[in-house]
Amino acid sequence: MKPRLFNLVALIFLCGTAAYAQQQPSFTSVALQPTTAYLQHNGKACRMVRLVFHGGLSYTGGQLYVSFNGLQDSLPIAAAAAGLKDYEIPLPGTPVTKDEQVYVRYTSGGQQYSARCIVSPARTDWKVYVMPHSHVDVGYTNVQSKVLAIHMNNIDEAIKIAERSAAYPAEARFKWNTEAIWVVEHYLALSDEAKQRRFWDAVKKGWINLDGGYGNINTSATSAAQLMHMFYTGIRLGKEHGVTVNSMFQGDVPGASWGLAAQSDITGVHYFLSAPNASDRIGMADQWRDKPFYWQSPSGGQKLLFWQSSPYSIGYQIKGDKIPNFFTIEDPKPFYTGHPEENFLNPFLFDYLARLEQKGFPYNMTLLTWAMSDNAPIDPELPEAVKAWNERYASPKLIITSAKQFLQDFESANKDKIPLVAGDYTEFWTDGIASAARETGINRNASDRLQQAGAIWALRGKPNYPAADFDTAWTNIIMFNEHTWGAYNSVSQPEDPKVISQWNYKKAFALNGAAQTNALLTKSEAGEATTTSAVDVFNTLSQRRTELVVVPASLSSAGDLVKDHKGNKMPSQRLSSGELAFLVQDIPPFSKQRFTIQKGAAYITDKATVKDNTLQNGIYTITLDEKTGNIIRLQKKGSTVNLADSAGLNQYTYLPGDSAEKIQYAANARIQVKEKGPLVVSLLVNTAAPGTNGLQQEIKLVAGIDRVELINTIDKQAIGNKESVHFVFPFHVPGAQVRYSIPWGSITAEADQLPYTNRNWYTQQRWVDVSNKDMGVTWSSPDAPLFEIGRYPTAGLIGGLHFSPLWRSFTEQQPVIASWVMNNLWHTNFRRDQQGPATFRYYLQVHKAYDAVAANQYGLANHQPLVAAAATGAAEESLFFNINAPAVYVENISPARDGKGVLLQLVNAAAAPASVSLQPAKEHTVLNIHQSNLLEEDSNELGSTFTMPAKGIMMIRVTTH
Repeated sequence: MKPRLFNLVALIFLCGTAAYAQQQPSFTSVALQPTTAYLQHNGKACRMVRLVFHGGLSYTGGQLYVSFNGLQDSLPIAAAAAGLKDYEIPLPGTPVTKDEQVYVRYTSGGQQYSARCIVSPARTDWKVYVMPHSHVDVGYTNVQSKVLAIHMNNIDEAIKIAERSAAYPAEARFKWNTEAIWVVEHYLALSDEAKQRRFWDAVKKGWINLDGGYGNINTSATSAAQLMHMFYTGIRLGKEHGVTVNSMFQGDVPGASWGLAAQSDITGVHYFLSAPNASDRIGMADQWRDKPFYWQSPSGGQKLLFWQSSPYSIGYQIKGDKIPNFFTIEDPKPFYTGHPEENFLNPFLFDYLARLEQKGFPYNMTLLTWAMSDNAPIDPELPEAVKAWNERYASPKLIITSAKQFLQDFESANKDKIPLVAGDYTEFWTDGIASAARETGINRNASDRLQQAGAIWALRGKPNYPAADFDTAWTNIIMFNEHTWGAYNSVSQPEDPKVISQWNYKKAFALNGAAQTNALLTKSEAGEATTTSAVDVFNTLSQRRTELVVVPASLSSAGDLVKDHKGNKMPSQRLSSGELAFLVQDIPPFSKQRFTIQKGAAYITDKATVKDNTLQNGIYTITLDEKTGNIIRLQKKGSTVNLADSAGLNQYTYLPGDSAEKIQYAANARIQVKEKGPLVVSLLVNTAAPGTNGLQQEIKLVAGIDRVELINTIDKQAIGNKESVHFVFPFHVPGAQVRYSIPWGSITAEADQLPYTNRNWYTQQRWVDVSNKDMGVTWSSPDAPLFEIGRYPTAGLIGGLHFSPLWRSFTEQQPVIASWVMNNLWHTNFRRDQQGPATFRYYLQVHKAYDAVAANQYGLANHQPLVAAAATGAAEESLFFNINAPAVYVENISPARDGKGVLLQLVNAAAAPASVSLQPAKEHTVLNIHQSNLLEEDSNELGSTFTMPAKGIMMIRVTTH
């Protein structure tokens, strides 16, 4: 993404294309330009300067006289019928160690011209690695089937080119980077056995490179489980064929989750090459260009070598826009110009390296990607261009490379010089996901339920775990977070049939993932014998829980009285919807308990009440503003502090034109009681909200439960003009810091962010916490991932925003969280408008001083509520071992693929080492505990008690014998 937007960058980097000779007059003057290059000249490496002809071209020959560093030389310049724009001059003598002036005199056609320039010292050993690829957008340039066909054809073409160039010098031998395992998996699935063998032979020869990522994913929007699984297919394929896959390439997307470093030892991915977009909505991310570092994990125990190269569009700017491309040809094929050395890296590369040297770049190697455009055919002439270049220039030398080869070569040569850096590279392009808020919520919820399905399978010890079905569901969920959301003209021509087709293909990832997840969840709950008038409740987390469960009317028709398997009565209430709610108390971790539903009145203990516009449940008092419906009182028992600021919490705001100056609010609130208690109470607020057909907000409390639940449903109107929708939460917490969850951990906004990364908005996994030293609020939303700190730092962020001053370089800590639920600010790729109902749930918990462990437990509970299902099998079931680790939570648990035990991914939420103890649930049982990895390969054996580093993660396998 996105070739039509590169004009600005092209003007910065590229010289204009020469016109035909007959259209140009003869030159009138000359200038001399220094370069960093060294020419191969008479068996020596000679520093090069460029004689540039101004006012026209040079057609007749002439004689050139050079004076440099006390030496003289003369060279003939031959006549050129087509005309010369410039001429490359080899300077006499050895490389200079200080600035020296060069003087040239040129005689031609009876005229004499002269010029001077200063030549500074320059490296004699530059190596520039050129990485050929075609940027993989799953759509954008054409419908997905057409796009996939181009990329699969590129693999076949790459093998032919590699065979053709196999006898070239090593640096010019062709290599192809597939970029996304999405392409490789489809290619193999559609290939016969002979073609598959040919492919894997090419991989083993180094002709085809496999990077581990399934696609170019918005990694900050993925859950930890998704982030791990996005590498599974690529690493598995490599392992099956004896190929090490330990690198990732990400094109176009500016920024990436710190979680990638955290999981690097588990995935085995230790090399990360990023080639982001040139200018579209990238903030200040370009400041990281050519500044490699070891990306240290939050625990400090893992590291990932990270290099952000020049934008992936360099090849397009230099050559791709001068040959037929995807915008003009429906089914493009590789294009041979017959002149591979033209429209190549001269003079771009010399200028680029000069800038690096001026900045004090400490290395003698860098990398450029070489793609003709998004979803473009391969450049078949690259080997010849590189071969010719290296025959002409002694430095810089070009090397056709893969991401892995370059990063390994760089590390080998510079390991001790690479800085170690920690922090989140907060991503920029996650804002676009709010252009499809409903589908984003569906996908996030499917991800949570899929984890629950795996946990239920594990805790029940069910045989025949359908790992392949889980893989398919995970792939669909991950691909909804792939960075391509639609067509290049999705905003300008939303009714174009190709635009509609591409969105339907994209949307299907979320819908299919959700359907597959629901089917797997149903299978995980199923058993041989069904018990009537009873439900089973599953706790899929590693913490004890007391929570509300809601049972459909179809499973609760026997009555309103609920008892546990020991005959104890459970508090319950028939809801206005006809569903039955009851309170499950102290259910153990990773367990199932049975509850029977009997004829009789609901059992009551603690009582929640609703009166006028106020709700109470023995823990919280909530009061709504009668005109707006906003929460104007949020107070917890034992405290006199009202944590709702004067404007009120859960405030709907609408920014037409994304303008904060034109902000509009919901009005004319109609408040009514929905649930009357005594277990569940809620108020229903209906308001007229701009940009919608109506807004409904339910505010709910459960007796004795430390949680405030908000359910906001927008019936959105389709509006093509730019707009943003927020729900704002201005908390009264003076001196607050803002922390939030990311894949595999949590960070403090600003303090834990890398410089030059996104500070206009953030993407939370499960929770945001606003706290000072004494008190705070943990805020959680399963449906709405984007939030802002403060009021509307995203206002005015419309279009490409090339180098815009609106990008923030610092986040001021303040206790205002704005949930950014909808926008259409992009000019391409994302949806122009959205319509229909979309629901956003929020959960609030007031607490004392910040506690990372408690925040993570709260977020997990909100994302993975207790699961109720028709009763089958035994009345009680639980995991075959118990976990004692107060500071550690289980991020994910599932049966092992080989049927031997279960796999757990553990996270230490604390800032100190934490002990983990695993004990068998039954006597006379011995546990075997090993560290494991993404492919479930066991390594060192762990005892029943082991220690995890602060903020560390670990994957283990647990079996019995």
